[in-house]
Amino acid sequence: MMDIRWLTNEEIERLVNPTLRLQGWAELNINETQPTCRVLGSFVDGELLESFTLQMYPVLGPLVRHNNEVRDSGETSRKLAMAMKQFLDDSAARGYLAIANSLVTERLCERFGMERIAVPVYSMKEKE
Repeated sequence: MMDIRWLTNEEIERLVNPTLRLQGWAELNINETQPTCRVLGSFVDGELLESFTLQMYPVLGPLVRHNNEVRDSGETSRKLAMAMKQFLDDSAARGYLAIANSLVTERLCERFGMERIAVPVYSMKEKE
């Protein structure tokens, strides 16, 4: 018989993170005071068969210009990107995604060593 339940943080560390590492994924951030993930697992005879993760993962963007009359050769965009990168470094973010809504954003992503993902990414539209 299959048992479906939420995993404890200890189970995430012991059962899920090693598999994520082996498959080249970032480990899940386990934080008791500010949880950023939950894992739903299916168990058969006490053994984890599959898991499905819900996680908070920083998504950057969009980068928006609010005043098109001011031209600064991208200086403002670069400063904003550097300040955001510093914040992510300081907060020990394990990774992040960026919405590249313009060529400027694409160039900034590339400048910071980000890679264009080649896997399907889906978005849920807002409910009307």
